[in-house]
Amino acid sequence: MSDQTPSKDPNNSTNKDKSNSDFVPTPPKSITKTVWKVFRKAKKVTSQANSIINGSVGDKFQEYSILKPLDIKMNFYHRQSPIKLHKESLRKRSNYSYNDKPVSNKICILIHGLVFNETCWQFKDRSDYGKKLEEDYGFTPFYLRYNTGLHISDNGQELAILLEELYQNYPVKIEEICFICHSMGGLLMHSAAYYAQEEGFDWVTKTKKVFLLGTPHLGSFFERFANVTTNILQRVPNWHTRLVGKVINLRSAGIKDLRYGYLREEDWKDKNPDSFLENTKNEVPKLDGVEYFIISGRLTKEETHWVNCFFGDILVSKKSANAHFIDTEEINSESDNSIQFAATHHFKLLTMDEVYEKIKFWIERK
Repeated sequence: MSDQTPSKDPNNSTNKDKSNSDFVPTPPKSITKTVWKVFRKAKKVTSQANSIINGSVGDKFQEYSILKPLDIKMNFYHRQSPIKLHKESLRKRSNYSYNDKPVSNKICILIHGLVFNETCWQFKDRSDYGKKLEEDYGFTPFYLRYNTGLHISDNGQELAILLEELYQNYPVKIEEICFICHSMGGLLMHSAAYYAQEEGFDWVTKTKKVFLLGTPHLGSFFERFANVTTNILQRVPNWHTRLVGKVINLRSAGIKDLRYGYLREEDWKDKNPDSFLENTKNEVPKLDGVEYFIISGRLTKEETHWVNCFFGDILVSKKSANAHFIDTEEINSESDNSIQFAATHHFKLLTMDEVYEKIKFWIERK
């Protein structure tokens, strides 16, 4: 049998004689780059795990000193590190931006939902809605990270102050602010706007557009289901079931606020958070002169499917997403400012090209 060993191609660099003086070896991968990539990935995973813990039981951290190091302090983050909102720090654009364009007088605030942090916005190519808006329309993005286990009203008061600090210390006068909010993040924005108006903060007057992605304005049926379940379990004359009910009731104040979408301190203060389906929500007016845009999803392709009627995007129904948290007569109405994507679950809304195209359409619409 003849030898079937392939002949060497003289033009193939891999076949060149390494003793040849013209031979240049392929450089090895940069160890530093590899180590940095691993470190960045580990840091992201760690921060995501901590965000889950914060969202689940974050309101308990102040009661137990051993847990305080896990407490996420609300701030805007850049490259997974908090931004210093001092005038000197904000003058250096690289401290909060990914490019070296001139400082813009337009900013975009991105607010994540329950058990997430600012990394949730990232596409596979590491872009996100904020970066895209910066590239296409000159909006400088600021990504919020916060303890989602705290009451929405507590976070709302803190965010109102944080936004005012950013507004007052920004290098140029801010002329336009837009918000992109997912899930609980939309409720947090409403709460912050309410308290900012109460305090007369300036940033409210510069807010022009608010994009609400899967925001449960009427609350979440999953939290109401949890409330019903725990009430039933704790009424069963069996210590095992009562124990299960008590464990489930350890879920955070932030989660319980999602039962009906509480935005104000009066909604929950001096009230039993575990009362059976008791709705004590107070009205919160929308901001004057601000356009609100509703983006929601549904699991099914057919809008009339019974699954869509009950579950919507699996966590938020269309009725809850479209409710403008005060204009109850508009809940079932169709609007040019709302859209529902088919075959789209709650978390897919965070990283969809179709969502960004709709945001672009609304920004360009006069």
